[in-house]
Amino acid sequence: MSRYLASARRILALGTVLCLTAFAGTGLAALADLEGTQGHAPVDGLAALEGDVGHAGATPPDDGIVCQPGSPCLEAATQLPLRILPRPFSAMYRDAAASEDGIVLANVPAFRPLYVFDRQGLDLSQASDPRGWYQVGRSKTEPEGWMQAKDVLEWRQALLVSYTHPGNPLEGRRPVLMFNDRAALEAVVDDMDMAGKAKGIYDAIDAKNIPDSVVSMEPQRFVDITRQFYVLPILQWSQTRIDGDDARLLQLAAAVPNSRGADTLQSPDYLEQAQVGRSAGGATMRDVKTDVVFVIDTSRSMQPFIDMTREAVAGMSRKFSAETADRFRFGLVVFRDSLAAAPQLEYVTRNLTPELVPGEQLVELLEKDAGATAVGSVDYAEEAFAGVDMALHSKWREGALRFVIFVGDASSHPKGHPQNTTGKDETDLRREYDDAQVHLFAIHLQDPRAAEDHPRALAQFSHLARVRGDAESSAIREVNAFEEQQYRDLADHLTSRINAKLNETMGGSVGADAAGAADAVGAAPLEEFDKLWEAALIEYVGKEATPPKDIVAWTLDRDLINPADRALDVRVLVTREQLSSLAQSLDQVVQALMRAQVTQGQFFEALQSVSGQTMKRPDDIGGAATLAESGLLPAFIQSLPYKSDILSLTDDMFASMTAEQRSQLEWSVLAKLDQYRTINEQVDAWFRLNDTDPDQDLVYPLHLDYLP
Repeated sequence: MSRYLASARRILALGTVLCLTAFAGTGLAALADLEGTQGHAPVDGLAALEGDVGHAGATPPDDGIVCQPGSPCLEAATQLPLRILPRPFSAMYRDAAASEDGIVLANVPAFRPLYVFDRQGLDLSQASDPRGWYQVGRSKTEPEGWMQAKDVLEWRQALLVSYTHPGNPLEGRRPVLMFNDRAALEAVVDDMDMAGKAKGIYDAIDAKNIPDSVVSMEPQRFVDITRQFYVLPILQWSQTRIDGDDARLLQLAAAVPNSRGADTLQSPDYLEQAQVGRSAGGATMRDVKTDVVFVIDTSRSMQPFIDMTREAVAGMSRKFSAETADRFRFGLVVFRDSLAAAPQLEYVTRNLTPELVPGEQLVELLEKDAGATAVGSVDYAEEAFAGVDMALHSKWREGALRFVIFVGDASSHPKGHPQNTTGKDETDLRREYDDAQVHLFAIHLQDPRAAEDHPRALAQFSHLARVRGDAESSAIREVNAFEEQQYRDLADHLTSRINAKLNETMGGSVGADAAGAADAVGAAPLEEFDKLWEAALIEYVGKEATPPKDIVAWTLDRDLINPADRALDVRVLVTREQLSSLAQSLDQVVQALMRAQVTQGQFFEALQSVSGQTMKRPDDIGGAATLAESGLLPAFIQSLPYKSDILSLTDDMFASMTAEQRSQLEWSVLAKLDQYRTINEQVDAWFRLNDTDPDQDLVYPLHLDYLP
């Protein structure tokens, strides 16, 4: 990676090339288009009278699935193992025959994927009455029994969805409603007053008068899939348009590993926990702790602001009680600019707190080790993205609320700029911050002499400081750099407010007596930070909630009250092996892009050259029209129904790109490689679908935006 970063620094420019759009295609897409029965050979009339259930030698359906004895069945096109999702209250039999004596496992855990080893007498031509048998097992090593086709759902692509951050209780989206069938969902979506119709359903649920059309509901509290793993596989979907935007109706199965029992709204226990408010943390609130990492520009002219930050933190520390002092830990990351352009700057970034420290120690670090340089940078922009990236990887304490206070006076070098050392921009970093549940407050110091840079910096700072769950809000403050008192007042206010919010939360009065709690420590509300705190607290409280499980239902991927708000994100389950193979393939793509750039040759010639030693048939690349057809990228990528500019890249497209666009493409791939490395290194982010899964079968719910 480092050698690519070093080489890519030579490349100038910027452009917009890479763009992912989930769900290729428009209009109705029955499940058959994704995972269903399309391609299954129809049963002719006479054969249908008798069927071939139980006949070991029956002709298997011609649906692209190949089964060999002793190993899971594979999809021929992708070489991915075929899996099924058991329906609730299903049984596994010793043989392909239903009898009580033959049951080897009753009540198979619902919707937890099983591998398929064989199929007998399969007839899926009647979706409401599937016939035949699947031989299944929890691991790839051996089958454990047979399940009837009517008791399972085929799951060929590891696509699932996750709940988005819902935002605050007043302005955020409403919980996802899950309907019994598609017609019930369409009755709401197609209503001229969709919002009014949906509100009526929510009101009825609040009154415990559950409509027959609704089977379950997402909890009010936020369940983050990267912290509390659940599985919402997509079984069917269709596309519609609401207020001019694309939206999707999804049929989902819901499962939670190691947990069983259908969670419907008819269940009093589930209904009660689903309706607990997003800020109602109860006793958990009293255990809250907070980590704050400062990311400060230490280039020339920043010393007064570093000093004022130190004084504000010192004042904050003096207000700590014996109890709150232990609840806070601090970090400090400083940044300047690329040493390639200005070696005298001494460093690009420095993490001065490999371990987070108490407030008093942070004051010392700001005093002794965070001084501004007297050396000028080559240009006005700095390497702020590198500092923000380094802060993300701080040693956050488990369970702590995580905040970054970002202070800078200049924009950061954009992706593709020779002085951008990470290959990332504000969009990449914001996505990674969301996944890590880190919230950023930005302070933009505005030098009136650099007004030309302000719009660029504001756009970057604002995106980095976006409030999770509220697309319209950013936690950013603009300060006139010539009015130092403005910064002093803001630094004092911010640090006091952080202290106040912790005290308030420990008292269990979040949202109920904010003004009183603030006055107790002398800090008035600070709207931008208060929104951040609330978003972080919603994540914190959500760890006590449980998502619904063991149901099949239809839902909309948008908020039914305000369809502009996305309610569900699409993800794909990947194993470490799949992520590794994807990284290796993209590594070769980057090498080819660099070689073609240097030699002024064609991209596919370069790709053929760099891949010659690793591919079994490198000549295939030469005959490919697009990267997707080259056979270089893993099969599971090509099987997913999403669009990608890089997968459709051709020699002609590459030849027509400007140097800036090529550079942007290269940096986009480099940024994804770095993201894959980060994900792979996260120990707690990988989950087992089944208790018996070996380590190599651990999965990660990868957001589609991370794909090439």
